[in-house]
Amino acid sequence: MYKHMKKKYLSLAAAILALASIVWFCGFREAPAEEGVLISVKTISEKDGFFNIQAGYPQFTDISMSFNDKISDLIADRISLFKESSESNWNARKATALPGEIIPEIPEVPFDFIAEWKPVQINEKYLSFAIDIYYFSGGAHGTSETVTFNYDISQKKEITIEDFLGNSQESFESLSQISAQQVAYQLQGMGIVMDDFMNQMVELGTRPTAENYDSFTFDHNSLKLYFQQYQVAPGAAGMITITIFKNILEDNSIFSDYLSG
Repeated sequence: MYKHMKKKYLSLAAAILALASIVWFCGFREAPAEEGVLISVKTISEKDGFFNIQAGYPQFTDISMSFNDKISDLIADRISLFKESSESNWNARKATALPGEIIPEIPEVPFDFIAEWKPVQINEKYLSFAIDIYYFSGGAHGTSETVTFNYDISQKKEITIEDFLGNSQESFESLSQISAQQVAYQLQGMGIVMDDFMNQMVELGTRPTAENYDSFTFDHNSLKLYFQQYQVAPGAAGMITITIFKNILEDNSIFSDYLSG
């Protein structure tokens, strides 16, 4: 009886392991925010002695294949970079071990890679969402990044910050001024003294250039801007995000066709 049960459990365990080794990517249908959009959420789960990778990202039906590929390629590229960096850092640690110091072949705790997507609006008109990425590949601290995606379904095109602002330099200048002010207020609220060095970081990171504002999401009532680590403040401050509501934008002569209910 014992041998029969043991054999049964071993067979079940083997089947589960075989399935886990095959199904690295998996997806499921998620109800859309409104009619007309179907989302397949893809997940990646890989865990062994060296890596702990947990990632999720969306794919959309009836949307440009190149847009879907851009999302999946982002995750694949970041995971590849994470693995290369982790292995390089661990090999460097072993190569620089002190005399008599024993460094194991793999880390004591697996290196983490986590990617989570957060929808801002998903409807028949627009897609706007962010993917938060965090990974630790050795060193003093981990790396955080937020990558955003915005898509106009009717026009079948990605939305850039220039599109959002209507290619208006005046709007860009106004957005820059609002952003610099709100970022400074937020940093002061964190207890950071706004000295010459900090003011210069904020000024550089909020200048009216497309590169400074390539990370944003929006809904019918607001624009959210994401300033990456080190963009407007030292790394210890982390990522800085600000939300600018429609009435503030319009009060500053920033009018966008994308801000409509």
